Amino acid sequence: MGDVNIWMIVGFLLAAYSVVANDSLQTLGTYISSNKTRTPKVVQMGFICSVTVTVIVLMLGFFLNDGDPAWGRLEKFELPEPFGWVYVIPPIAVLALTQWGAPVSTSFLVLSSFKPANIGKLLGSSLSGYFLAFALGLAGYGLGMWLLERWVFRRTQEGKDFNRVWYGLQWVSTGFLWSMWLVQDLANIFVFLPRKLDVFPMAICTAVLCVGLCFLVASGGGPIQAVLRSKTNTSDLRSATVIDFFFGLCLLYKAFLSTFPLSTTWVFLGLLGGREIALRIKEQEFEYTFTNRESGNLGKIIGSDLWKAFIGVVVSLVIALGIQPLLSVG
Repeated sequence: MGDVNIWMIVGFLLAAYSVVANDSLQTLGTYISSNKTRTPKVVQMGFICSVTVTVIVLMLGFFLNDGDPAWGRLEKFELPEPFGWVYVIPPIAVLALTQWGAPVSTSFLVLSSFKPANIGKLLGSSLSGYFLAFALGLAGYGLGMWLLERWVFRRTQEGKDFNRVWYGLQWVSTGFLWSMWLVQDLANIFVFLPRKLDVFPMAICTAVLCVGLCFLVASGGGPIQAVLRSKTNTSDLRSATVIDFFFGLCLLYKAFLSTFPLSTTWVFLGLLGGREIALRIKEQEFEYTFTNRESGNLGKIIGSDLWKAFIGVVVSLVIALGIQPLLSVG
């Protein structure tokens, strides 16, 4: 790690928290929401850190890829030489947008700043992921999963509890999803460090990520959770289990197709969008509602998400292109 300078370290530390904090909406959002009053936060921290982050994904990927912590997803993103202060701007922007509650694509904002020439490919990869997830959400919930959501909504309204088997099922689906997200998005964090690491530096990086996750769980997920709360039943453990599983399947499928990064945020918004549309359509067949009408109509809910995501892309492009003239100064 002798070739690592202070700006690489600062960039990694900022990205380790800001990227996970923003993308917690997709991966840990349903888990945090549904376990808020049911599971002690210390237990949540232990599960997320020890099981999924340290053991399964980070160390497994490190050893399988000969010291590459990003699962081979940085092959098209070389480490800049020299590495200056300007590369710290993207994770700071991610942190600011997260506080605003915008589900920004961290892949666009961070990776495009390192190599703007890959913006087109990033866009194409992300759009294909969005439409894949949208189709899965529309079909899955339109053809049968709406029955579960209607049942969950009515049980919740009646104040009835659920079978404890759902606890185990949700924790399994969360572990599966979180692992798939890490495979896809660790590139957004480790892009600030050399493409090959030794065991000791990797252990330090793992510890840093775990500390950031603990802060995230302690804060309840942060402002970004407002996007989730506007959707039907997303704070319910049973619905969260299915959402996590479907999202994990999308990321697993995309991981097999290509090692090139994509916006997991867009994939998640596609899944939620298709799901909400399917539920609203099926609801028209009944005399009573079973969707979250308190957050507004369908256009407002989905439009607000897409608007914030669009703003995030615009900001990403402005920053990625805007810092290029500063590279000679940095």
